[in-house]
Amino acid sequence: MNDTLQKLDKIDWEFEEEDTRYLTHSFHPYRSKYIPQIPRNLINLLSRKSDTVLDCFVGSGTTLVECALLGRNGIGIDINPLACLVSKVKSATIDVRLLKKQTEILLNKIREDISQVRGVKTLMSFVHNSRSQNAKYVIPYFSYINNWFQPHVIRELVVIKGNIDRLHDCDVRDFFLVAFSSILRGVSNAASGFGNLMINHNPPIKRQIFEKFERKLRVMALRMSKFSEQVDDSVKAEVLLGDARHLGFIQDRSVDMICTHPPYMASVPYAEYQKLSLWWLGYNPNKLDAELIGGQRSRKDTAKRYLDGMQLSFKEMYRVLKSDKMCCIVIGNPLWRRKVWPLNDIFKDIGTEAGFRFLKEIVRGKYKTTMGKMKKEYILIFRK
Repeated sequence: MNDTLQKLDKIDWEFEEEDTRYLTHSFHPYRSKYIPQIPRNLINLLSRKSDTVLDCFVGSGTTLVECALLGRNGIGIDINPLACLVSKVKSATIDVRLLKKQTEILLNKIREDISQVRGVKTLMSFVHNSRSQNAKYVIPYFSYINNWFQPHVIRELVVIKGNIDRLHDCDVRDFFLVAFSSILRGVSNAASGFGNLMINHNPPIKRQIFEKFERKLRVMALRMSKFSEQVDDSVKAEVLLGDARHLGFIQDRSVDMICTHPPYMASVPYAEYQKLSLWWLGYNPNKLDAELIGGQRSRKDTAKRYLDGMQLSFKEMYRVLKSDKMCCIVIGNPLWRRKVWPLNDIFKDIGTEAGFRFLKEIVRGKYKTTMGKMKKEYILIFRK
């Protein structure tokens, strides 16, 4: 074990010149995710091929993608349905020939419908036409949709999603939904240059919505083809909608490694950042924010709720991990209510209380700011 820990010391964890968007990693924007080189190196050194690696805060699926590429089975858990969708699509191989065929069929159908929709002058006439076709297209209802999206943008998005929803193959449909979700912010009236979502009340006209979707879809299909070529068919990636605080569906001592990146306490409003996609996919961002560890960050008890949630999560991680196996946690220290919260040290205590033995801390962020206001990122390595 000492030899392995020494190998970790020899790695330059900054990865300044590394490509962080290779293969499927670039499929969908996701705030505050860790770069793939972190789990890649940890998984490569601290587990073996055919092992099962758990990420109970799977986010955008970075860990699962690296598991697949390294010949490990992956289990990803997240309470966020958008995270589960993105992770599933990024980490599971798909029949490339089927995908290519379905892509051309879908694009041709959407292109035909879009040509008709672009002749509609008002949103109301589009709604009327939709109803006359037995609700072939359904405009989603959410607050201020007309503030977030220009009328012609709504029409084209509705046509794209309506055609996707009618696909029968679940894997292909999910793949197309991720492409759809990935363009939403770019075609919205959200102000650029800000991490959080704010409406630009004087936005430029958004053009070529379908064409943006088509380009994204084709790039994703090409990257998925390359990803599938590198992943052995025997490797499995499983993504489950669930809560890291309650992993009762995973058996005791059943996973060989844990590699995960928990949410930052009150620092990143995940549901807020993703609300456009959540709305369009039929989910309630406010409901999700109430369920997230560290959600509803304006509440006075945010810190207590977050730390209580992480205590439960550490206990569950300890329960499902096999004896003598490794648990790797990546975290930063957020600023909340004018105070920097040393989560790296707090997590060491919580992990030890759960039964883990703390082995090592790796600090990254030496050369540049890696995480906005959080200047450093900590990789904590525990052993059961």
